[in-house]
Parts: sequence; structure tokens; C-alpha cells
Amino acid sequence: MPTIEENTARYKKLLGSVHRDGIRKLMEYMESGTDFYTAPASTRFHLAREGGLLQHSLNVYDCLMDKRENPVWKDILNNIPIESLRIVSLLHDLCKANFYKETTKNQKTYDRKKVMEAESWQRKHDSMGDYIWETVKTYQVDEQLPLGHGEKSVIVVQKYLRLTVNETMGIRWHMGFSEPKEAWNALGVAMDKYPIILAVYEADLEATKILESGI
Repeated sequence: MPTIEENTARYKKLLGSVHRDGIRKLMEYMESGTDFYTAPASTRFHLAREGGLLQHSLNVYDCLMDKRENPVWKDILNNIPIESLRIVSLLHDLCKANFYKETTKNQKTYDRKKVMEAESWQRKHDSMGDYIWETVKTYQVDEQLPLGHGEKSVIVVQKYLRLTVNETMGIRWHMGFSEPKEAWNALGVAMDKYPIILAVYEADLEATKILESGI
């Protein structure tokens, strides 16, 4: 797994290669005005650790780029500028910057070494074996700008960068059928008109459920 420093350098190189007015200001904002490069990707579902959001964004980018060689997607994605694919994949979850805050929680640990080193009064037992209570770092949502998810990413990006309609749709609807059911009709219409939505949705799922599963 690359370090946060390695991922940061790669991310900045990729996004910095986008030739669009405002890209530098957007990147400056991300670095000095947000915790994007150190934030988790979730509270507990995937990459819930420092630098998780950065890693996830790069994973989605890689999955989307791989689709350009897939026979199903080849003709569609090769007709979309690389710049657009980079913008959509690397910025789809910008809404998660300044979204989580660190906190702590008590949880059981069954780690044999830790249990053996603990004081006798600290050791407990249940159906899974001996354990101790341990205080660990975790994250919780601390929303500062309640504008939704995909739509929030679009709004924040467009403060600095003018998006194409394709890019706007790709970011806005990247959650696909994770959107509330009430939005599925609009989502279906959008997917029919803008296939990039389905491609990014699939790339997001592939990153979350396959690349990031168990890590």
C-alpha cells in the first residue's frame, strides 16, 4: 500500500495535468482549506483511516482508466477526454473533505498478546474468548456544509473550475443506485443520456468492494 506522501504526489500530478482555468486555485484550496489528503473515506465501511479518501479517489481513477481497455466500455470512454475522466474520478468525493472528525471509542480486542499483557482485572471472557476493552481512534460525521453528496462535490468544484455537462453528471450521480429510490427515475434518465455516470458508478463500486475490501 503506498504511503500518504506517495499518494499525494501522484494525485497532485494527475490533477495538475488538467489544463483548465481554476485548477491551481482548486488544488490550493484542497491543500490549505481542507483535510482531503488526510481524511478517511468513511467512518467504518471502507478505508476508514488517515489518507483513506485520497487512496479511494486514486482507486476509482485506476478502475475508470482500466475500463478504457474493456470491450464494453472502450468506444464510449475513449470518446471522452482523459481530462474529463480525471476530473470526475479524482474529484467525485470532494464532498467528504472536512466531513469527518476524529474521536475515540471503546471496543473489545481479542489480541492474545494484548490480553496476556493486561492486568488480570482487565481481562474478560465471552463466547469468542478472552478479551480486554481498548480505546481506539475512530471517525464520525461532522458535516459543515449540508448540500448532499454528489451535488455537494459539484458545487464545491464549480467554485473554482468550470465543469462540462458530462463532468457535472458524472460527479453528481456517481453514487448510482445508492441514491434514494425517489431519485432513481431521474438517475435512469441521466444514465441513458450520459454513460459516464454508469462507468464512474461501477468504478466506485469496484474500488470500494474489491480493491478496498478488508484493507
